[in-house]
Amino acid sequence: MKIECGCRCINCKSADLESHRTGRTEEDGYFDMHHTCNDCNTHFDHLEGETFSDCEKCGHAS
Repeated sequence: MKIECGCRCINCKSADLESHRTGRTEEDGYFDMHHTCNDCNTHFDHLEGETFSDCEKCGHAS
C-alpha cells in the first residue's frame, strides 16, 4: 500500500517506501503503520523508528 506521509527510510533516506497498516483505525482517522524501504529492504515502525528483520504484524522477512 502506498501512503503519502513524507517519511524517509531511517537507513538510506529513500522516499520509496511500502507502507503496512499495523493497527486499527482510531476515531481521528490515525492508524499505526510500518514501512519497508524498496531500495534497501529496511523494515521499520513509522513512529518509534524500531527496525525489524522479521515482522509478524506485516509478514515481512529479510
